Formats: sequence, C-alpha cells, structure tokens
Amino acid sequence: MTLQQLLYAVTVADHESMNRAAQALFLSQSSLSASIQNLEQEIGLSIFRRTNRGVTITPEGEEFLVYAR
Repeated sequence: MTLQQLLYAVTVADHESMNRAAQALFLSQSSLSASIQNLEQEIGLSIFRRTNRGVTITPEGEEFLVYAR
C-alpha cells in the first residue's frame, strides 16, 4: 500500500466516480481502476462497489477511508 494509492481511494470516494476521479488526478480511468483493485487485493477487502452509475463505498470501505484520510 502506498500513499499514492490512499490518495486515489480518497479521491474516488470524494468524486463517487472512477472517471471523474481519474480526470481530477490526471490519470487514465483504467490506470486508476487497476491501482484501486491492487489496493483492494492487498488489504483483502472491497472499498468500492462498482456499478454502471458510478461507485459506492462499502461499509468496510467507509471504515478504511476514515484511516486513509
């Protein structure tokens, strides 16, 4: 887990969209998504629930994001 991945997770949570967060971070959406997936695999839980309308934060993700912030 890197500080950069924590920043990415917080930004996605703030924007509630991978696409908008990627634009804010000046990254491609696929690169951001891959980084978030790597973080989720490393910590062993899902931070976000992905839908066609954006992302929502899981209950475990809420707790994780408190520490990430």
